[in-house]
Amino acid sequence: MFAVPSAHAIDLHEAGKVARISAALGAQLELFHCASNVDTLRSGQFVPAKAPEDIRQLVLDARRGLEQAAERLRALGAQVRTSVRWDYPVYEGIVRQVLRHRPSLLIAGSGHRGRAQRLFLTSTDWKLIETCPCPLLLLKTDRPYLQPLVLAAVDPGHAHDKPAALDERILDSAAFLSKALSGKLQVFYARTPWDEAARTDPELRDLPEYLDEEIHRAYLERVEKGVRELAARHALAGEQVHIEDGHAAEALARYASAQKADIVAMGAVSRSRLRRALIGHTAERVLDALDSDVLIVKPPAFRTPVSRQSHQLAAGAPPRPRLIW
Repeated sequence: MFAVPSAHAIDLHEAGKVARISAALGAQLELFHCASNVDTLRSGQFVPAKAPEDIRQLVLDARRGLEQAAERLRALGAQVRTSVRWDYPVYEGIVRQVLRHRPSLLIAGSGHRGRAQRLFLTSTDWKLIETCPCPLLLLKTDRPYLQPLVLAAVDPGHAHDKPAALDERILDSAAFLSKALSGKLQVFYARTPWDEAARTDPELRDLPEYLDEEIHRAYLERVEKGVRELAARHALAGEQVHIEDGHAAEALARYASAQKADIVAMGAVSRSRLRRALIGHTAERVLDALDSDVLIVKPPAFRTPVSRQSHQLAAGAPPRPRLIW
């Protein structure tokens, strides 16, 4: 599913990348637009009597625009269907469409037109990261996928209670996309620097000083072994694995830039109580810094907090005197 912010101004670079993915996977593509106009909704007031008519016209106009875009994608070899739904907020409308049609991948187009602006995620992007139940590809660059480098950022140490199964899913998704696009795959892990690990880990902090060097060496070997065993389970060679000492927020962005990565795959963990995704403070800092597209993967147990039923006035429904909050 390709969710576009505008039905009438779809970015040609993004359309080309989406068509490439669709063709590579042999998948049908759903071109989707969540039609939403906040002027039609007046917070704290009754729904205007003409709102259904306005919404209906908005949806019809969007469908015409999407069909024109679909024809261009079909000319590139994609199997495309179009759909428009009225909903608000936009991210909930997109997630509800995901729940209806259960795509294997959601691709979100950027609402930014300029390259410098495009690198920064929008509020809708962040909400999709929190709530989208399927893998989510956020398009941040204009670069076409020509034997792309896919960089899988893993964390076998399971910081912040990240489930072990998430690393497996990150690598599965990254490998699948890399293979389909005839690209290259690398695994990246930012290892906590020894000085910090020895200071913050209670087991390491209380060790006698004469064991410091021995434990240091064992720490490095244990971390490296964990990453390489993870890579080996996915049939990845040693030269495809890169381990760097440093903080992930800086190290990942730096390495991705140096390698000119096209896609960085990373995980979002679940908040157990609210069942939302928590990308984590570290990842939040790195996402905007990445000059690459980003593939966000959820753990197996993730359940979206977005309800299947919208509370907004549906197109074509008779007006009802209720409050919109």
